[in-house]
Amino acid sequence: MEVLLGVGVAASLGFSDFIGGSAGRRTGPLRAITGIQFVGAAVIGIYVLVASQPLGSVRVTVLAAIGGAALSLGAVFMYTGLSWGRMSVMAPVTAAAVAVFTFAAGLVRGERPSQLALAGVGLAIVAVILISRPAPAAHVSSAPAGTPRRISLGAELALSIAAGASFATFQTTMGEIGGEAGVAPLLVVRAVGGTLSLLILLVVWRRAGAPRLRMPRRATVVPVLVAGLLLLVAHALLIEALSLGLLSIVGPITSLSPAFTVIPARIFLHEHISRTQVLGMVLATGGLVLVALG
Repeated sequence: MEVLLGVGVAASLGFSDFIGGSAGRRTGPLRAITGIQFVGAAVIGIYVLVASQPLGSVRVTVLAAIGGAALSLGAVFMYTGLSWGRMSVMAPVTAAAVAVFTFAAGLVRGERPSQLALAGVGLAIVAVILISRPAPAAHVSSAPAGTPRRISLGAELALSIAAGASFATFQTTMGEIGGEAGVAPLLVVRAVGGTLSLLILLVVWRRAGAPRLRMPRRATVVPVLVAGLLLLVAHALLIEALSLGLLSIVGPITSLSPAFTVIPARIFLHEHISRTQVLGMVLATGGLVLVALG
């Protein structure tokens, strides 16, 4: 079951990254991040009130706050790269970093997956790395219309690794919380993440000379709402997956989200998918089968 939940997390994250990254290209990454965070906070807040679900102990709240801070920092790195760089580079490299960091964190925590599951995880990590290889220069698409500026491959890789480390920290804290507290800790996660994103946005706004604020357009609001809901679904599934399985298994599976970002980027943004990336997707399927059998 944790394998299926992990795939659900990957799908939700991948589509959320694509939709949110597209919104960030229209309104700016920080605005998109802040909107996505508060959409999730509003939805989970309503649920917690209606269900009268407690937030949990002090330990759970502190871990959720740390997770929210890490998630917010990772989102800043990720959406900056998605908005100003190539989705087909940012999403896979970030996922590769998450896979490696969560696998290592699980082993450090004392987890010992079966040999077959370990083989599947290893294959999945190799698959993510293959998917992470950028397209040859001759096939790299030009910047889409409306993109503020392009960033170099080195900057894309640096942002991806930083985002991966931050997201791995978030997953580790969620694994420490477990599933007993339900989804209520996500309210703390979103509240902390949204507040930090808003503070960063205010600092950037003031340094830009405090320009006149404009109402967001519908073409931007709708993608932010959808991305926020998808991200909330992903994190709810993640909590359930981590309560049933090991971080060293679930983490790398959720890192297969690039397949759900790269393919839409190829269809709608005409970003090139190399044969190596296709091979990586095939290996990823094989890795999932081995993990499921293990």
